[in-house]
Amino acid sequence: MRCGAVLGLHEGQLVEYDPDTLSPLGLVVDRETLRQREVLVVEEGTVLVLVEPKSKNIEVVHPNDDGTYWRKVQRNKKVRQEEKLREQVAKKWFDKPL
Repeated sequence: MRCGAVLGLHEGQLVEYDPDTLSPLGLVVDRETLRQREVLVVEEGTVLVLVEPKSKNIEVVHPNDDGTYWRKVQRNKKVRQEEKLREQVAKKWFDKPL
């Protein structure tokens, strides 16, 4: 991704890896949540999105404060506002005519 994050699918889960050593940092999206969804990186590598192909429902995966994506503790209000903005960017991108 543009931010330098290294993400990969491993055993049906989306995992973040250390960019230097490629050792796993943690789980981004678990197997159950990822089931039947596609993982897309849009807007030149700035937004990570999960898409259900049949319904076209999207879910934006937001980074943590430090720029990593693996799941940590609950985010604060400022971060939730930034997440909402990224969701709007993703929705706008998907609403563009092809």
